[in-house]
Amino acid sequence: MPFSTDRGSVSVCSAPACIHAPETRTTTRIQLQDMYQVVLHNDDHNSMEFVVLCLMRVFGHTADLAAKIMLEAHDRGRAIAEVEAEAEAKVHRDQLQSFGLSATVEKV
Repeated sequence: MPFSTDRGSVSVCSAPACIHAPETRTTTRIQLQDMYQVVLHNDDHNSMEFVVLCLMRVFGHTADLAAKIMLEAHDRGRAIAEVEAEAEAKVHRDQLQSFGLSATVEKV
């Protein structure tokens, strides 16, 4: 139903115009990063308290979690301190080694 304005005639539509687009399918591939574990090895040089403090400082672990990791390394010879992307794992391994701890990185 057209109506009049001082600029001329304008048509008003009572329903919005519909545009039909063809359906398309896209495939998105997500490349997941390989994960690496930082392994803490038992040693006879550092005190248990020092190892716990290092784990807390390097990884931000709570005292309880750091103590569990340290005890596992002490009892079993090794413990997984963290699982993360390769770059971060290597940095954390290097940080542990800079404190005199024995640590390695292994692909999960």
